[in-house]
Amino acid sequence: MLQFIRNFAGSWVVKILFVLLILSFGVWGIGDVFRSSTPTTVAEVGKVEIGQQALDQEFRRQMERLRPMLGGNLTAEQAKRFGLLEQSLQSLIQRTLFDLAASDMGISVGQEVIKLRIADEPSFRNQQGQFDPNIFRSVLRNSQLTEDGYVAMIQRETARQLVAGAVAAAVTPPAPLVQDLYRYRGEKRVAEVVTLPNASIGDVGVPDDAAIKQAYDDHQVRFTAPEYRALTVARLSPDALAKDIKIDEAQLRKAYEERASEFGAPEKRTVQMVVIDDEAKAKQIAEAAKTKGLDEAAKEAGVEPVTLDNIARTDLPEIGDAAFALETGKTSDAVKSALGWHVMAVTGMTPATTRSFEDVRDQLAEELKKEQALDSVFSIANRVEDQLASGASLDEVAQAQGLALTKVAAIDSTGKAPDGKDAAPDLPGLKAQLANAFQLRTGAASNLTEGEGSNFIAVRVDSVIPAAVRPLADVRDQVVADWQQEQRADRAAKKAQEIADRLRQGAEAAAQDVATAAGASFAMTTPFTRDAQSVEGLPAEMVVKLFAAKPNEVVDGSTADAQVVARLKEIVPADPKAADADLAPVRASVEQGMENDLVAEFTNALRDKYPVQIHRQRIDQFFASN
Repeated sequence: MLQFIRNFAGSWVVKILFVLLILSFGVWGIGDVFRSSTPTTVAEVGKVEIGQQALDQEFRRQMERLRPMLGGNLTAEQAKRFGLLEQSLQSLIQRTLFDLAASDMGISVGQEVIKLRIADEPSFRNQQGQFDPNIFRSVLRNSQLTEDGYVAMIQRETARQLVAGAVAAAVTPPAPLVQDLYRYRGEKRVAEVVTLPNASIGDVGVPDDAAIKQAYDDHQVRFTAPEYRALTVARLSPDALAKDIKIDEAQLRKAYEERASEFGAPEKRTVQMVVIDDEAKAKQIAEAAKTKGLDEAAKEAGVEPVTLDNIARTDLPEIGDAAFALETGKTSDAVKSALGWHVMAVTGMTPATTRSFEDVRDQLAEELKKEQALDSVFSIANRVEDQLASGASLDEVAQAQGLALTKVAAIDSTGKAPDGKDAAPDLPGLKAQLANAFQLRTGAASNLTEGEGSNFIAVRVDSVIPAAVRPLADVRDQVVADWQQEQRADRAAKKAQEIADRLRQGAEAAAQDVATAAGASFAMTTPFTRDAQSVEGLPAEMVVKLFAAKPNEVVDGSTADAQVVARLKEIVPADPKAADADLAPVRASVEQGMENDLVAEFTNALRDKYPVQIHRQRIDQFFASN
């Protein structure tokens, strides 16, 4: 049967049937298998599509902006939980809306405007504050941008700013609103403050076993040991690699010859100088100085000479050669520069010095070792990443690539051991990786991550010790100390209420006398505003209470180690019509708020004009957690 099919398949009849079969599949859609691709559009604004790549780039940019604020540790998953992915999406949508609005309005940004904006950018200026094309190109390269791409980006951004500026132009805050807000923000208050430290209560005794057990049961969170993990840490360090690198004599001598200028100090001189605009007068001074000296010749000409101490030839642009051609004690002819005419005399000289090869041999060897180690460390890191990605164990990779392995018996998420000490004092780069390590399952290893000084670390979780309540016997002393602290706080709070009651008896009661009698301290605050965080020991919540109080009203509160009672002594109103009243900051903040509201309303109107469609499922797929 099979032989019959093979023979029959070679006939022209079967070939025609195969062609018809292929065509029929094409009609019914098999062609879609070859033509189809996964849609990458994550959102549509009107007819404009926002792609997954644009969202990914914006998300990464937002992560880089936020990462320094979090000590350099921010994973993509954490950034998503912080809402950065959604923020990035909405930012792209708003830009697209304003791009469409600018296009509809016919806004066009000319090349001259772009040039001015680029020239005004501080990042592109040299030390003299001038635009530097080389710095401009370098910054773009580091940001992975082309000149054309950057110009297009500036054009779009400028057009958006013009649209937003037109929407919020000529916003004028109402004067009554500004004045009322000035009164609210500028009002100040003065209070009498009595502070009673909890420690002033003294001895409160020792709890019995039943009270200790009750305190232990009531506050078990305090006595719970955190989760600990046993880790294996693989390290790749340039310093470790450098120890095994050998630098031969030829390499050292070649490096010395190439860097000879680094191992010597140039000749330096002390130069006395006169600078004037008049060529004839400069020549007259130079001639007179040959017999009288520059000091005397300059004084006769009514000019004050200046002295430049210990300067090198390169410190004197245009006139350095002339100054360093002079003998000590001799005076130069008049020399022209962009600053005018110079007459110079050399009054002191320090000869050039050069360190010998033997003097810098060890320094050169260490530097060359470090350079080679840095070159090697990145190559090894790439191989390590490839091997880990292929499924090799951390031990196998470490042995193959020469990584140092260190065992950490127990470490919590802050880097502490169960005894409260640093769990890995010899692994300073480990703390930056703990957030990631505490997200791994047992037996899983992290990627190789670069840390400070080009040191790389990979971490494997060997075991997990779950968080658990410590036995009462282990924390008994802490339980007793906490109980005593609570007793002092409770008794101090009752005593503070007695102080408050005495102050409430009448406005004439002397707060200082009440404080002294109770063993507390007294203070009169300086005038403070409602946004003060702490004044004379007043916690923020008491500041709020005092701004809700009436004169002579008493409020109370507490800090971590004291009880506080305050009586409102004075209200100092803010007068917007006073001669020294500065309403400008208030007016500016109101104006900014109104502008923001107008732009938000305009954005909502644009969303109605250009419907926004977000493909959430695609975003979830593209940015799924690993």
